[in-house]
Amino acid sequence: MFTKIFRKTHKVLGLLLSVLFLMWFLSGIVMIYHGFPRVNQKWMLARQGSLQGGFPVLDSLLLLLPDSCRLSDLSVDMYLDRPVFHLKGKQFSVKRYADSLQVVEKPDSLEIVRLARQWGGLATYRVDTLYRLDQWIPFGRLRKEFPIYKFSFEDADRQELYLSSQSGALLQRTDWNARFWARLGAIPHWVYFTSLRENQTLWLRFMVWASALGCVMCFTGLWIGIWAFWKNRRRGLRSPYRKWWLRWHHITGMIFGLFALTFVFSGMMSLVDLPAWMQKGKSQREVRFRGRDGEMLPPATYVLDYRRVLDSLPETKRLEWHSFGLHPYYTVYTATGKHYIDASDSTVITPFCLTEERVREAVQRIHGQEVSYTIEWLTNWDDDYYSRRGMLTLPVYKVVVDDEFHTRHYFHPKTLYHRQVDDNGRLKGLLYQGFHSLNFKFLAERPLLWNLLMYVLLLGGSFLSLSGVVLTLKWLKRKIMRRR
Repeated sequence: MFTKIFRKTHKVLGLLLSVLFLMWFLSGIVMIYHGFPRVNQKWMLARQGSLQGGFPVLDSLLLLLPDSCRLSDLSVDMYLDRPVFHLKGKQFSVKRYADSLQVVEKPDSLEIVRLARQWGGLATYRVDTLYRLDQWIPFGRLRKEFPIYKFSFEDADRQELYLSSQSGALLQRTDWNARFWARLGAIPHWVYFTSLRENQTLWLRFMVWASALGCVMCFTGLWIGIWAFWKNRRRGLRSPYRKWWLRWHHITGMIFGLFALTFVFSGMMSLVDLPAWMQKGKSQREVRFRGRDGEMLPPATYVLDYRRVLDSLPETKRLEWHSFGLHPYYTVYTATGKHYIDASDSTVITPFCLTEERVREAVQRIHGQEVSYTIEWLTNWDDDYYSRRGMLTLPVYKVVVDDEFHTRHYFHPKTLYHRQVDDNGRLKGLLYQGFHSLNFKFLAERPLLWNLLMYVLLLGGSFLSLSGVVLTLKWLKRKIMRRR
C-alpha cells in the first residue's frame, strides 16, 4: 500500500523537480570555487583616493545634528576628490563634506561619470539607464536606487558597473569571468533568475517549498529502492530492473540517494530558522559589543583626536568610529591593510587589542555577573573553532560558559573577531553547513579528501538526477504517444 503511493508520489515529484535537482548538483561543483559577483571592498579601497584636505574638530560636525539624534555609525572617506563624513542613526542617514560641513547633494551626471571612471578606468564605455532590475542586480531592495546607471567598459575584463543615481554608490561590479562562472554556478544554484529573485518573499517561498518537496521525492525514492532490493533479495545485491536508465537510476539512488536527501534538506535549512521543537530552549542572543544598545559611544569618549590618526597612518582610505563595550577604538583602512587604533589615550597612538580583562567584561555583559565560566588561550583548532578556507586565525581567547547550552565564545585579540556557539547553533551548523558542504573539522583539516568527497558526491547526485530527467522524458513521450 505504502509502496504504491510512494511510487506515484516519486514519479510526480520527479516530473516536477528532476531538472531542478540536476541544475543544483552540477552548479554545486562550480560553487566550490565561484560565487555570485559582489563588489569587493579591497578592490574598492585600492581605487579609492587617500584621505586628504582639511578636517574639522568632531564637535563642530556633531553640533549640526538635532539633539534627539543618536549616532550609531560614523565614518569618513573620500568622495571623488573631497573627504566626506557618513553619519547614521536609527531614523536618519546623512553625508557631509569634511572641508565645508555642507550636505552632500544627489550626484549630477558629470559626477556619476567621474565615479565610473574612478572604478572602471579610462577605457571606452557605453551607458544604459535602468529602470528595471537585471540579472546582476536582481534584489528588490535596489529599486530605491532607480534609475541605475550601467556602465559597460570595452576593456580586457569587459567590466560592467552599476551606479546609483541617488547616491553615486557602486552597487555592483562584474567582469566576463565572474559572469561566466555565475551563469554556471550561483545563478542556477540559488535560482537567481531576475523575475523571481526581485521578489524576496516569492523567491524564498519557492526555494523552501521546492526543497521540502525534494526531500519527499528523495525519501520516497529511497523507500522504493530498498523495497525493490528486499523483494528480490534472493538474487543478491542486484537491481531487478532491466532497462538501462531505470537500473542505473535505482543503483545510483541507493548509493547517492541519502546524500541527495541531506543535500536538499540542508539547502532548505539555510533559508529557515530552526523550528522551536528542534531547539534546546531559548539560547542567549549574540550581543553587538558596541557602546550601549548598539549605539556609538559619546564623542567625548574618543579622547585621541582622529586627525592625529590620519596624520600618523599614510594613505588612509577610510576611518570608522567603533567600540568594544565601553572601550573606544578607530578602524582604519589603509593601502596596506586594516588597523585598529586605541582611541582612549590622547598621548600615544597604539593598536587596540582584546585583553583577558576586556573579554571577561564582554562575557559578563552577555551572561550576567553571576555566570560561571573559564578562559583559556587556544592555539589549536577545536570542534567549534576551525576553518576550511583559512578565514579564521589563531590564537584566540576561548571562553567556556557553564550553562545548559554549553556555550563557547572565541575572541581574536588582534582582529577583534568574535564567535559565539551553543547547542542550538551547533545543530543549525550540522543541518546546514555540515550536511550541505561537509563542513566538519576532520575534513577541514584534510582539504584533498574534502575535495575528493565533494566531487564524488556531486557527480553521483548529478548522474542520479540526469537519469531521473531521462526517465521523466521517456514517461512523457509514452503518454503523448498513447494520446495520438
